[in-house]
Amino acid sequence: MSADGSEYGRYFEQLQKVNLTVRLGDAGSFDGTAAITSLKESLAWLELFGAEQPPPDTLSEGAEVSVSVWTGGALCRCDGRVETVRDDRQFAVRLVGRVRELQRREYFRLDVSIPFSYELMAGVSPEEAQERWLHERMDSWRSPAMVQEGSGWRVVDWNGRDIPSARANLSGGGMRFRVSEDVASGTLMLVSLFLPHPQPRVICVLAEALRCAEITLTLQAGTHYSLSLRFITISDKDREAVISYLFSEQRRELMSKSDRIQIGGRR
Repeated sequence: MSADGSEYGRYFEQLQKVNLTVRLGDAGSFDGTAAITSLKESLAWLELFGAEQPPPDTLSEGAEVSVSVWTGGALCRCDGRVETVRDDRQFAVRLVGRVRELQRREYFRLDVSIPFSYELMAGVSPEEAQERWLHERMDSWRSPAMVQEGSGWRVVDWNGRDIPSARANLSGGGMRFRVSEDVASGTLMLVSLFLPHPQPRVICVLAEALRCAEITLTLQAGTHYSLSLRFITISDKDREAVISYLFSEQRRELMSKSDRIQIGGRR
């Protein structure tokens, strides 16, 4: 479905800060933050913030882009294509299609394999937990060192230890993963998510345990549980980074599936 240029002005405006994902072909994708320096109907000129920029010479005309912004408690997202590249920091995007509004309660979930760690905070007051989260989030400004390991990633020497990838069902509002201990509902937890962007980043979240159910059918030795968490403290920018990563992974999986079908023959 198409959209006229006036619709984009309802959601985006000049000097507005937006988040974006750019597909870089064989170089993967780039997730960053930019300012809209000019918006004329469906053409938006963007300038990347700070040290965030894609690898040199990877941004090209025709690249697929997703631009999003938080407005009034909703995530507004629009697709587009790079139309003109001035340099690695400034480029024009032609917005296409409708702007989609995703309410907080409508976060979609996706099974992913990423490095993450968690710390139980049983017996800690909410005020103390918030202080710990603030302290941990200050440390999250560091970019983690990540190396590819098989089909996943490994974080190298983060606070003295390596963190391998593990499977999780992730959304912008919570996650579910396997643990080896029973965790009581209401237990607070500090969770660190390591997102394997071209410029890797760590997301620090204060979460609450909702459910912890024993897994009865498993080939692994020992007792295992499925733990569901709700994110109760996370910055809007970090939540948007998680959502952008999930959209990128969903697109990558769909493209990979399409490639497999084409290689295997027409269906």
